[in-house]
Amino acid sequence: MRAVWMLVLGLAVLPLMACGSSGAAGESCSKDGCDVGLECRQDFPGGFCAQECTQEGAQAGCPADMLCARQSESLMCSPVCSSQDDCRDSYACNGVSGTEQKACLIKL
Repeated sequence: MRAVWMLVLGLAVLPLMACGSSGAAGESCSKDGCDVGLECRQDFPGGFCAQECTQEGAQAGCPADMLCARQSESLMCSPVCSSQDDCRDSYACNGVSGTEQKACLIKL
């Protein structure tokens, strides 16, 4: 009987896990698909959960593994990358001004 309850509990929790934090900074999004405090920039390819930042090349103020980079006309926290494989489609792994690091930026 205990196994049945564990199965029922697991099946009840599984859909909640699927709806987890999929809208973190730098991830794709739809109209309301970003975490609290982030804006879904639908003008970016695939949508972009945007977190603004103030100093290009700085990591301060951005989540871990992100860097403040110029995206279009705005400074936003962008995923750090080492190769093109680290970036989503329509984004390129390019150098960021003021640093030797690279970030996933919109392909121009």
